[in-house]
Amino acid sequence: MADLSTHQDTASAELSLQALLATIDRETALAVAHDEAFIKERASQTIRRKKPYISFLLGENEMALSIDSIQEIGVLPPVTPLPNLPLWVRGIVQIRGEILSVVDFQALFGFKDDQPPLHWSYVLFKQQDFKFCLQVNRISGIVNIDEQHDPLVPFSRETGEHLTRLAPYFKGVFTQDNRTICVLDYQQIGSSSLIRKWQQH
Repeated sequence: MADLSTHQDTASAELSLQALLATIDRETALAVAHDEAFIKERASQTIRRKKPYISFLLGENEMALSIDSIQEIGVLPPVTPLPNLPLWVRGIVQIRGEILSVVDFQALFGFKDDQPPLHWSYVLFKQQDFKFCLQVNRISGIVNIDEQHDPLVPFSRETGEHLTRLAPYFKGVFTQDNRTICVLDYQQIGSSSLIRKWQQH
């Protein structure tokens, strides 16, 4: 005759083990979900803190502007010179049906380009009502900068004495992977009477 009490004890033990495993699964799932939510939140905060900057070359000098101040980038179309403009305004171009002035920072701030490119590029700078094409040697990419944790050091002559006249328009100097990038302050550029004065001609 079968021992029913032993069978019942075994069944009860199996049920208890299953209940224990189910409890562990639930607690583990909750912990994993909590950790996953925490990681996603930290990642989203990191992404929000980083600001994209378009980097480009002016001569051999790498610069960057906040993407907030750039309408578009591209290969500079043929420039039409005009009379009675400052030497650092190369002329005008037509981009998407709009006539825009082409500004040469190297001529404006007095540093030379020993090896000009065969084809210039441009950064279409825009700040409120102020818009122009900044002539650059080439676009070098996008740099993501966490302005709270990636320190921008003040400009010094060691960075490049030839850039001294342009330095008042720097937000700071950013170093990454053996690259030294002068970060331009788009608000300073947009409000500069020196750069805006050609509009009055």
